[in-house]
Amino acid sequence: MEMIERDPTCDPYYDPPGWTPPKWRTTMSFFWESIAKPPGERRYVNKLDRGLLFYLMLSYFIKALDQKNINNAYVSGMKQALHLEGNQYNYFTTMFNCGYLAGSIPSQISLSFARPSIMIPSCELFWSILVFVQCRASSDKYLYACRFLQGFAESICFPTMMMIIGSWYKPEEIAKRVVIWDMTSTIASMFSGYLQAAIYTNLNGVGGFAGWQWLFIIDGVISLPIALFGFFAIPDFPTTTRAMWLTDRDKEYSIRRMTEVGKKGPKKMTVKRFFHILFGWRFWAFITPYAAYITGAGTYMNLWLQAENYSVPMINILPTIGNAIALVSAYLFAILSDITRWRWQLAIVTLLPYVFGNLVLGIWNVPFGWKFAANLVPSIGQPFFSLFMAWISDIFQDDTELRGYLPAIGNAVWYAQYAWFPVVAFPAQKAPHYPWGYWAALGLTILNIVGIYTCYLANMWDVKRRGQVVNKYGLYVDREDLVDYEQSSLSDVKGGYIGEGVQEVGDVDIERDSDLIIVKEK
Repeated sequence: MEMIERDPTCDPYYDPPGWTPPKWRTTMSFFWESIAKPPGERRYVNKLDRGLLFYLMLSYFIKALDQKNINNAYVSGMKQALHLEGNQYNYFTTMFNCGYLAGSIPSQISLSFARPSIMIPSCELFWSILVFVQCRASSDKYLYACRFLQGFAESICFPTMMMIIGSWYKPEEIAKRVVIWDMTSTIASMFSGYLQAAIYTNLNGVGGFAGWQWLFIIDGVISLPIALFGFFAIPDFPTTTRAMWLTDRDKEYSIRRMTEVGKKGPKKMTVKRFFHILFGWRFWAFITPYAAYITGAGTYMNLWLQAENYSVPMINILPTIGNAIALVSAYLFAILSDITRWRWQLAIVTLLPYVFGNLVLGIWNVPFGWKFAANLVPSIGQPFFSLFMAWISDIFQDDTELRGYLPAIGNAVWYAQYAWFPVVAFPAQKAPHYPWGYWAALGLTILNIVGIYTCYLANMWDVKRRGQVVNKYGLYVDREDLVDYEQSSLSDVKGGYIGEGVQEVGDVDIERDSDLIIVKEK
């Protein structure tokens, strides 16, 4: 520290005054914005990507892989082996959703007593073991129990990971990271299809295990080491981190970046604060589009292909075309979102492919090519949740807990609905034609569009009511939270305090106290 004070160029995050990126960096930043950042900040963001983002991608990959495998196993011999003739396929999803519903709120409450770096990997270890034991399934009831417990364990992942991402990245960085993180679930779906096709071809019958049983075994082998890696990789939050891969300088720089953006540190969750979040307008306004996100079209493509008498490998492989479309679409939408900051606008655009798919499949009596397109085109809209969550991260930057509880309770509401909706609207015995299921999904998609626009109007009303102003990142913040740094070196920010090189746009001091960033009037 003393050396840095004597010579700022020793600071790993020192940026030369007046530095401008070369043209090639400016061009490449269209695809990845940190390429054109000043050297110090670029070094920091790259370190975050290698540590935090890399782990979150691996974690979400195994979550989606372990969640998807039941579908591929069902159409790859498990149905016949366990004599599943009724709606068991739907009930597997229902039991998982019930477990997810049961765990959503308790998992977030647990973060008031235990760090995410402990809770998430512990839950990952538990569900990895559950994946292993599913290979010994002998009845549908055995799988119901496993799926319920797996859903309970996985309920902590999405809301907590989203809360962590939103606590470390700036607005121009977040959409691409959220999309890349979320799209690992799409990669997992593709990988699961290819994996099951390869297993069915090469391992079916080996060691006395059927191909569908080998899928669970190999998924478990992939999941366990990633779960263990989480204990080291998860940094918690900038103001509370104890990550060994972050230096003290990294931690101070993290606090400084998030203070400038307007992100507040985590606060202790109390009963009063919980009910304040639960009964606030923000929560209820944003729950509607969250709960109305029922895709319908494209979800049951494998059952349609099975009814068309496609081979088992093709049933597993053809739906991955949609996954590939989703990957390209997601990244393009993320780039556009980070450049333009169009969050809610692009979220609405991503819902339009679902309107098309559900409309065509609702009509049903159309040529084969139209049905094929109606199952694949909705993949264009898969980044909806990523863009929606990036928008939430932007407008709720002042409340870390709300950013966690909103997706947690939103997931609870969504899974409560999804626990019965597929059984009623898309019963397995009626596959692949669902007389009214796609029409219901179409109506919910339109409700989702209306809900998002309503959220936008409600948020703008709240901005005017609170007299908020726009900071240099395009985010609305309270006037007293406006802070701007004139230089990138940390020599003027020590222990969370502002030094002479910092410009204060509001009449405030900012200090770090008890792991919280506190704004105090002078």
